[in-house]
Amino acid sequence: MLVELENVSKSYGGPGGEDPVEIFRDLNLRVEAGERVALLGPSGSGKSTLLNLIGALDQPDRGDVRVAGQNVTHLGPNDLATFRNETVGFVFQLHHLLPQCTIFENVLVPVLARNGCDMQASRARAAELLKQVGLAHRMKHRPGELSGGERQRVAVARALINEPRLLLADEPTGALDRVSATQLVDLLSNVNRDSGVTLIVVTHAREVAARMARVLEFVDGKLLERESS
Repeated sequence: MLVELENVSKSYGGPGGEDPVEIFRDLNLRVEAGERVALLGPSGSGKSTLLNLIGALDQPDRGDVRVAGQNVTHLGPNDLATFRNETVGFVFQLHHLLPQCTIFENVLVPVLARNGCDMQASRARAAELLKQVGLAHRMKHRPGELSGGERQRVAVARALINEPRLLLADEPTGALDRVSATQLVDLLSNVNRDSGVTLIVVTHAREVAARMARVLEFVDGKLLERESS
């Protein structure tokens, strides 16, 4: 089991000291290694919150979050940073690329946080990843010279540079046109199939969810299994 959440609850305090708003309570989830999963639901339903808990970007109020054999609710700050850098790759709705760097340099950014990393091997991997996402000919270009779809493909390559076991994508097609969105979902599905990385995609788009092998939908704070098309 790669991802396991047990009796996880999460709430956020309201503005001005108002009573906390409960996002979900006693949520349980299991995701096997190599699965391709969609988290579906409207804005505010809790899907991005759940993704942040799995990726250790946030902590639950109660319950345990285990990923790749580690209980991330019990890790200290340094171990959390190492976990996020080495075990999980993140792709967000906005690419968050560094505008002053080439796309090749952007892909290498996560490597800089690793101790004892072989930079020569990392540079070769970065070049290979950009080739896989169809951007080998744009390596020296900066993000501002690329289309939105191309920038998201760079973000995918960056997320994969440290060979994570889990790839988390939060509304990765939300800012893209239909053609670019389809191409990006194709890319994510191919990465899951070819490398075996576990993929969890947050989306409100049912056409994106239908491309995943397993669909989970938030309904009134509950996570329900749906049939994938």
